[in-house]
Amino acid sequence: MRAALCLALMATSALADVYMHNMRGSNDRLNEANTNRNNGNRLFDSQNNDKGGYCYTLGTPPMSYYEGSLLPLEWTAQHGCGNPKMECNMVLQYMCGNQIESDPTIQIRDGTTTQTIPDNVNNFNQKDAATGMFTFGMHESYAYYQNCKTRQRNMGLFIADRNKNQNQLTTNKQSAIFTRQNNNGNRNGFECPEERDYYPYWHPSPWKDIAVLANDVKQCSYYQAESQNVKSRNQCVDSTGKPTAPNNKNACVAAGNTWSEVSSWGIPAPECVQAPWSRDNHLGNALGTGEQASYNWTLPTASQEPCIANNECTCVLRLRYNISTGDIDGWGYNDFYQNGVGNSPVTQDPNVQVMGKNLTLAMDTTQFGRTFQDRSHTFSIRPRPSDIHSYDRIYNLNVRGKRGNIVQTYPATEYDFVPTQLTTRQNDYIHFQWTGCDNNPANNAGEGTAGTDRSNIVQITDPSKNFPAGDDWYGSNTPLFEASDLRTRMAHLDQVNCLTYDQLIAKNGAGNTNAIKQDPQNCMKLNAASPYFDGGLVKMNKTGTFYYMSSRNNNFSNRGQKATITVEAILPTWAIVLVSVGSAAFVVSGVVGGMTFYAKSHPHTPVGSSINNLLSKLRV
Repeated sequence: MRAALCLALMATSALADVYMHNMRGSNDRLNEANTNRNNGNRLFDSQNNDKGGYCYTLGTPPMSYYEGSLLPLEWTAQHGCGNPKMECNMVLQYMCGNQIESDPTIQIRDGTTTQTIPDNVNNFNQKDAATGMFTFGMHESYAYYQNCKTRQRNMGLFIADRNKNQNQLTTNKQSAIFTRQNNNGNRNGFECPEERDYYPYWHPSPWKDIAVLANDVKQCSYYQAESQNVKSRNQCVDSTGKPTAPNNKNACVAAGNTWSEVSSWGIPAPECVQAPWSRDNHLGNALGTGEQASYNWTLPTASQEPCIANNECTCVLRLRYNISTGDIDGWGYNDFYQNGVGNSPVTQDPNVQVMGKNLTLAMDTTQFGRTFQDRSHTFSIRPRPSDIHSYDRIYNLNVRGKRGNIVQTYPATEYDFVPTQLTTRQNDYIHFQWTGCDNNPANNAGEGTAGTDRSNIVQITDPSKNFPAGDDWYGSNTPLFEASDLRTRMAHLDQVNCLTYDQLIAKNGAGNTNAIKQDPQNCMKLNAASPYFDGGLVKMNKTGTFYYMSSRNNNFSNRGQKATITVEAILPTWAIVLVSVGSAAFVVSGVVGGMTFYAKSHPHTPVGSSINNLLSKLRV
């Protein structure tokens, strides 16, 4: 356990928010139309700014991805990562549950209210009478949080000087809901604070590991070996199987209980790679790519998540951003980890001597070593169509960002496609799918009906162009979407009950241009479309480089929403030449081999004699 607790120090520091952009991070936001979220305790403790997070329109279908498809995850982190100014790790995890599950007490849901789910067995699971939907959002289960409250916290963890008074960590605060970062035992949904703050956690968790992006890849073997994906966990249970307080085997057995093993998830260890470099004090792009920090996730299949087979999976994604300081050696083990005030190398706002005079350092010891996180809204993972084989590659193409100018959207982003540059091979599939929200702040800048997110795809002839390709252009060029009805769907988003421009003028008045733009039947602005659009799987049959944009959001001087898809041949030209030459050589060698064999077996025949003469000349 000592090694595990040391990892926590590689997981935390000051004011370094993290925000997911694909998948769309909620930051505890639901459907509120405010600049700031209503409740930062709704589902989890993000430690982020209240302004962050993408809203979700209740009743809109969740994003739904095909099993085994490739999904680019993107985020920004304020304090950076992969640079020498701090220690840092990114931990990506997911959790899935059966949405048809007979036990509703463990069903993952977004909820219909921004209130925190009550810690009360009688009403945490109530449903909205009008919609039949669960009232309160929930990721971790009620039982999981009760176990956390019961279990003794790890008293060997580094707590800095947080035990110096009754308002901080003391030996009276025994439960795992109390940590150095959560001194007061605040509740955020049914999240377990100790599990949230430390990785890998030493007790059973509902989360499955996707990847660790490490500051120091020498630690990767440890992360992978200790992951619950591959290593079982234990907990102390009484004679009825109910979890009890002791957090280690000796104390558990001494109390007359059983140190019970919980099996690993039985899935591969998480990938562990170098964390991408990004600068601090900046929610910007990563070094090298010019894009947001990212990780390409291959989604699980039904062999890993059985609920996928019947399209019954509801899931949630979690990103934890763990940063700390070089002032603490998180991999060492010294007395100061257990003893706070006297031995801690850091104290609250210390005075230090510089050139014979005091300076006060800005050090909050609850944040010197700190974990931030963001989570997605719920999504589903569905089985592949019967005609799409398990070995066929499926790429996901989505939209990030929300309505508003660069200041209004911050710390989110303006609209763009994800990925902005996608390279596939011929016969691969792309799943075109995106979602948005109808509850953005009403005054945020944008096109169409106020507060709404909408995106579409129209092909352009060059990335510098801002007019869609004309119908005549398709006659002599290769289109991104071969079928004209598919081009229509991608551009117009299945809108119905549309009015012509003349009808909009008649309805709103010729001089009322704003009302015309906002009119819900103005399909030219995509106002009649749903915030969610599933364009389906599209097979990339033609090679080439294709440019496209959103006609609604690409308004040049304000913001751009353009992207590129490059479809390469299954084999590049040089490989085709090499295979052709090799094939020809193989045929020639076969012919020569056959001639040689015949000549040796029939040396005195006219044909055999002629072949021998030819071969002797070739040898000369």
